[in-house]
This record gives sequence, C-alpha cells and structure tokens, in this order.
Amino acid sequence: MLVGRGLTCSRRAMARSCAGLAASKEAMDKAEEMIARTSSLFIDNKYVEAEGGHRLPVLSPADGKPFASVAHASAQDVDRAVRSSRRCFDSDGWPQLDPEARATILKRVAASLRTAEVCDALCVIESRDCGKPFAESQGDMGVCADTFDYYAEVTPHEMKAKAIALRDGDAADFAARTEIEPLGVVGCITPWNFPLMQAVLKVAPALAAGCAVILKPSPLASLTCCALGELVAAAGAPPGALNVITGGPPEALEGGGSTGQYLIDHASLDKVSFTGSGMAGQKMLEASASKLRPTCLELGGKSAFVIFEDAGEYLDAVVDWVLVGIFQCTGQVCSATSRVLIHESLESKLVERLVDAIRKIKVGHPLAQDTLMGPLVSEGQKQKVVNMIEQAEAGGGKRHSVSLELSSDLQQGYYVPPTILSSLPEGSSAWKQEIFGPVLAIRSFRTEEEAVQLANDTPYGLANAVYSVDPARRARVVSRLKSGIVWENCSQVLFPSTPFGGRQGKASGFGFEQGLAGLKEFVCEKTVVGTSRPSFSWEVYKG
Repeated sequence: MLVGRGLTCSRRAMARSCAGLAASKEAMDKAEEMIARTSSLFIDNKYVEAEGGHRLPVLSPADGKPFASVAHASAQDVDRAVRSSRRCFDSDGWPQLDPEARATILKRVAASLRTAEVCDALCVIESRDCGKPFAESQGDMGVCADTFDYYAEVTPHEMKAKAIALRDGDAADFAARTEIEPLGVVGCITPWNFPLMQAVLKVAPALAAGCAVILKPSPLASLTCCALGELVAAAGAPPGALNVITGGPPEALEGGGSTGQYLIDHASLDKVSFTGSGMAGQKMLEASASKLRPTCLELGGKSAFVIFEDAGEYLDAVVDWVLVGIFQCTGQVCSATSRVLIHESLESKLVERLVDAIRKIKVGHPLAQDTLMGPLVSEGQKQKVVNMIEQAEAGGGKRHSVSLELSSDLQQGYYVPPTILSSLPEGSSAWKQEIFGPVLAIRSFRTEEEAVQLANDTPYGLANAVYSVDPARRARVVSRLKSGIVWENCSQVLFPSTPFGGRQGKASGFGFEQGLAGLKEFVCEKTVVGTSRPSFSWEVYKG
C-alpha cells in the first residue's frame, strides 16, 4: 500500500528522466556494508549469530542469484530473544519510562531514516531484497519516518489517565479514571511485500506504548528489518525493547524448524500481531487459542474498484488510479483494487485505454532509473501468478498483456508482465481469489445495485474504491461496501493517522494498524475507582 507521503515521494522519484542506476555508488557501497554488518539476529541491542551458525541464502528477485544471507534462528535463539524482551518489560523499566522519553526515541529513529546516507542505503537494500523499484522504496522510507514521527506526537497524550464521568447517585463520594498501560511483550510477524514499512507499522506504536517487541520478518525479505534493530538501539531504546530474529520454514534448512512457529508457540508472549496470508493467519489463531492470547491479523483481500458512467469525462485520472491500485509493488499488495467493476457503457473504452497504458509500463531491474515495475519476490510467487493467468485463459477469459524485453542478465528473474483479464466468466478463480501479482480482472455492470452486489461478493473485507462525480451516489455506495476502508475517486492512499484493517467477520482479519486504533492494539485500559475519604464506607455491615 502507498501511505501518505509515500505516494508523493514515489511519484516524484519516478518522474526523473536520467538514465542509469537510481542510486549513487556511495549508496550502493553503504548498502553492502550495512548488509554485512546487520544481517544477523539482533538481541539485547547487539548482533549475534544463530545457534550453530545456520544461515539462509537471500536470492535477488531480479536475476535469481544469491547476494546475501540471513541468520536462521533456532528455538533456543527465539527463546533468548523472548526472554530478553520479557526482562526489558518486567524488570528494566521500559514500560514505566515517561511517554515523552519514548517519544524522543521515536523522533530520533525518524530523523535517522530521513538522512540521505541511511535512507538511500535502505532503499537499495529494499529494492534488491524484494524487487520493488527504487522509487517505490524511497516512498516506503518516507512512510516509515512519518510513522515514527506520528506516534511520537500522539502517544504521550493518549497514554495519560482519563477521568470518567460518574452518573450514579453516590458519584459525589467516588472518583473514577482509566489508566492506559502497555500491553506487554509482543511478537510481530511481517511479510515480504513492504518489508520495512510493514514492520514499522507495528514496531513504532508498540514501542511508543511501552511494549517490548520481537520482530520476525519474512525470510524472503528480511534485510531492512535487520537494520531496524540497530537504528532503534542507536536512538536510545534499551536492550530487549526491540529484538529482531530471522529464519525460515522447515524446508529452508535441513534439520531446521520454522522460526515463526517457534515464536508464536512461545508461552511468554502477551500478544501476536501478524500480517500475511489467511492460511498463516489461521495458524496464528490456533497457536493463540490455548493461551487465550490476543492476536491481531491483517490478511488478504480481493478489493473492487467500482467505476460509474459519469466518470467518462475523467478517464485519464480513472486509468491512472486503476493502475496505481494494482501495479504498485508488482501487484503484491493486500489492499490492491484488483477487481475493476465498470459500467457497461464505458467498458470497451476503459479496457482499450488500460491496454494502451500497460504497454508504457517499463518492467525491469528494480535499481534501473526508468523501471516502473520490478519482479515478483520469488520463483514460487511467479509460478503461482502465471498459473492463475493461464487458468483464466483456459476458462474463457481474455488476456491483455505485453511481451517482456529483458536483458540476458535478467532472464532468470521473477518477472511477470502487467496483465489485464476481461470477459471472465462468473465464478472464475481469477475473479474470486487473491492472485497477489500484477493482474487486473475486469467485469461490467448495469446498475448501482448490481455493482454493490458484485463488489461485496467476496469472502474478503479489506478495501474497496468507488469513482463517481456524484457525491450522493458515492455516499450511498460507500455506506454499503463491506470493507475496512473505501477510497473515493482514488486508490491505495493512506496516512499514518488513518486506521487500516479488515472488516470484522470477513476473511481479511481483525485489528488495526496506523492511527490511534493502531496504538490501541498495544495498550490495555485499567479502571481505577476510589474515594478520597479513608473513613468513608457505605455502612452496609456496620454493627
């Protein structure tokens, strides 16, 4: 997703016309040095090797070749990280620290992320690790800095005790208040599509609240998260406030186990916050159920972009927002508006315009200056997307895409061209299921009622968008769309202050990131009721 400032930064960077690499040689060198220094476990504010020295290769999505490695944490390594965070929370005074002092630490992290040296190096690492264009990585870094600043600004006020107005007849004899306290030790498990940004959306509010965090990033893209531990420690956070553990699933290492499973099975976690697939989310809940442990899940989506006939005079803007809604991060976005519902009077014109537009999308190396879309994150993800496209064609759908012109050194990369699928039959898997790739599905509708029904006909409930120049129509449609967020005449625009999460009761998860709702995921309220007169009682049992 693009969040606030990230949209502006990304567009500005993409608009540059210079040829060659988007990053300087200094940034490339700094990135190499940062990877070498930080790609181990970060526990107790220092980098340490995993038990037995086990490491996993990091493959470049651009060419399929290894360019780094990360530590593969064992069950003992995970336990060491959890015990460190437990000690920080229970014994070292981190949750009792004045919220203003924690805010100062967050502000320092934000300032560090905005320095050219750190920002450019992290952008290089992010682009090499998960395959997104350098310009998108620049936008993500801006979001990360803004998020740390946002929680630094709002948390001190939100953590203050608040008086409760009493209406009981005895209210004059009592006073009540709610005190806001940090929840405890939190395990945060994050995905590979927005590696650092998704981590920051959890880490920043958790640290601001006074929680201690164990961050477990995806093994497909961990490198910028490894560096985050160093930035937070340098800003003044005590040992254990943020520990970062890396590792993969059982098949990733002979005789190894799943680092993420070790974490969610640990009995000393007070909460798990997870972003990823629905299947993995179910495992999170299963692990938490026996412990009665709260769990926040941000899962998948199959979001609709409903476009009404009165949008015809603004097709330039419509086309641009449709492309933003699906092709950012090569379509690997949980909130991607991957289903376009277009009024039948505009269908042929919009498809024609979109097909013409995707021919101009430059697909290539994520660090090339003119690249607008990079590779998918892995060979497995590429094959999944290709299979979905082929199934859609076999089922009667019409495919619109372009042939990729890749240099010989990119032939083994995980590239899929921007693709549009039209004429999909009802019930097509490409229309119903989350593809998580650069694939846009299009269907037409006749009436507003039909459009709303089609948009809601999905198990997911993360996001939707509507385009109409009629405010009354937009209001009607927004009120009926069953999702946690709805965009009006745009797509994928969020800010640190705007809550983001799925509609409860649907398959996109529950809980929130961003905004005050994101902070509340990491705090608990305590009600305190008392009287100021020690001699006072109700005299119920007075002899």
